[in-house]
Amino acid sequence: MDIILVAGLWMGGWAWYEVAPALERAGHRPVALTLPGMESADADRSAVSLADQVDAVIAAIDAAAGDQVVLVGHSAGAGIVYAAADARPERVARLILIGGFPTPDGAPLLHGFEPVGSDVPLPEWDQFDEADLRDLGEAGMKAFRTYAVPSPAGVVTGIQRLHDERRRSIPVTAVATEYTVAELQGWIEEGAAPVQEFTHLSDVTFIDLPTGHWPQLTRPRRLVDLILAQPPLGDGTMEPELETISAKDFHASEGVADWRVLYWGAHAFFRTGTFGQGARLVSEIASIAEGLEHFPDVDLRPEGVFVKTFSRRDGALTRADAELAAAVSRAARELGLEADPSVLTVVGIAVAEGPGAHVRPFWSAALGYDPLGAEDALDPLRRSPHVWFHPLDPPKTGRGRTHIDISVPRDQVDARVAAALAAGGRIADDSHAPHWWTLTSPDNHGVDIAAWADDSEYAG
Repeated sequence: MDIILVAGLWMGGWAWYEVAPALERAGHRPVALTLPGMESADADRSAVSLADQVDAVIAAIDAAAGDQVVLVGHSAGAGIVYAAADARPERVARLILIGGFPTPDGAPLLHGFEPVGSDVPLPEWDQFDEADLRDLGEAGMKAFRTYAVPSPAGVVTGIQRLHDERRRSIPVTAVATEYTVAELQGWIEEGAAPVQEFTHLSDVTFIDLPTGHWPQLTRPRRLVDLILAQPPLGDGTMEPELETISAKDFHASEGVADWRVLYWGAHAFFRTGTFGQGARLVSEIASIAEGLEHFPDVDLRPEGVFVKTFSRRDGALTRADAELAAAVSRAARELGLEADPSVLTVVGIAVAEGPGAHVRPFWSAALGYDPLGAEDALDPLRRSPHVWFHPLDPPKTGRGRTHIDISVPRDQVDARVAAALAAGGRIADDSHAPHWWTLTSPDNHGVDIAAWADDSEYAG
């Protein structure tokens, strides 16, 4: 089947240099389009319109060998392929929208980019969110800028024109990259204008592909697997590493005994005799991660190496996490290193909001954090404690309340609670034990110590 690939701003057909050959090896005919105005930096873009680029996709549909095609649109390309599907609804078997949304009739293709004459050049990297740049790296940013071509201003500011309601019956796969499916669905429910066309589509599949905004550059293998899994190319079954799994499923995996599932992933600590020994383990982890195209958070200290899996911003686990964890443990054993789960701790800050208050914007700005879901804020580099916002119960007008959340492995929680009591604390509430205990310090400050159960069915 023909798979027509349309990249977002500043990209031509070159963006699919790893994706297209893999699709071809799988027996399909990928067509990586370079749209009008994107041929080179010297191309004349002054007269190129949104309609011109949509027409180029329509022409590719008309030239396809089979009765139907799959359209893959990335970022701004999502709106462009949606318009092409509107023109040829009977020829499109599925739309796969990657990090982008179906632009509705009468709306501009994009907001937020200021043209410079007839061009919209690639902005400086500091104009992008940290989430956009995830996994791109310095080398990736340098290569991207080398190949990037300014996009036509007439395309970016062009108004979408749609005519055939049959487009809304075409099956759609919406792939969440620098944001999560949960966040996207939240925006839809909140009525955010850029995503409201989703509410008119009859068949939408939402899939997480955790990475930055350009997965064809940062996660090409995962992207290929995802595309090939979508009907009619596949049976809809995701590759195992794309599926979320529970803590119970993670610990049922082979070779992960060194690891504990806490907030924001699976964690392990390997003690080392020397700093150099730890650096050698980090080097092994880097090789493993490159081979798997799955990258953990790693913290090298003189005492040892902390490793945390990282598939999704919301901390949900995947099969890829289990595969990575087992490989890291094997590497540690080959270096003669042992894991020490007794030191694993995740600290969070719980902020209670008084009646009518909405304090997350303030705390996020003060900490330099990003919002996550409906109730959390997260350090974009995952270094510092997460913050959870919840209503003050019972409500107290004009007041908020803050306490510390401490999550430890199930097999460590009794010792941690006992140590806190021995140090002068007291139990304020044990009604939720063995899930968590609320303790107070000698000066009456509160802390929750939670046991993270390895047998939990929860996937997040």
